[in-house]
Amino acid sequence: MFGRVRDPQSLGAAVRQARDVRGWTQEELAKAAGVSRAFVVGLERGARPRAELFRVLAVVRALGKALTFIDDERPGSFDQTLDEILG
Repeated sequence: MFGRVRDPQSLGAAVRQARDVRGWTQEELAKAAGVSRAFVVGLERGARPRAELFRVLAVVRALGKALTFIDDERPGSFDQTLDEILG
């Protein structure tokens, strides 16, 4: 089970965990996603806070995962809303 993705570091941890589950190296993931290994390394380290969404989505797709958007129009902070939805 993957944790909540709230920042570049938690996204990186989720990518790394999904890659490990598949038994892929960073190079194998990069090839499957059509990005450089350096991009995967930076993403996993949380060192790419302004990473291009297109490349992030390519990595997520290569791992057989998807991103889900939540309605952010509820009253309260983003974190409160996320906690309500995810329990």
